[in-house]
Amino acid sequence: MGSVAIGALAALIGVLSGQGMAAAIRGGKLGRRLDLVEQALPELITRVEVQAAFQQVAQIEAQRIAAEQQARQVRQARAAAAFGGGETATPAAMNQKINEQLAALTERMNQINSQYGAES
Repeated sequence: MGSVAIGALAALIGVLSGQGMAAAIRGGKLGRRLDLVEQALPELITRVEVQAAFQQVAQIEAQRIAAEQQARQVRQARAAAAFGGGETATPAAMNQKINEQLAALTERMNQINSQYGAES
């Protein structure tokens, strides 16, 4: 989305600087030439072409964001699979699974300690 904003800002700067130059040039001898250039420009780049280019940029940006989100989901699924066989996919569920494993380990250590007479 940032590239769309940068493109729009560049277009705005171009239009504003062109208007400033037009105002400065119209006062001199080049006013007629500037009018001819302004008449020729719509034939070179139409407004529809500019809008289509902006739409393409927006679509490319949306595809990039979707690919990033999909990659993030794949990483989360792999992390979840590493901690619980894939059935827990949320961070809260992963934390719960880890806490259960730690509780079971603590209980087992207490049993071993009591078996050998150590205090816990």
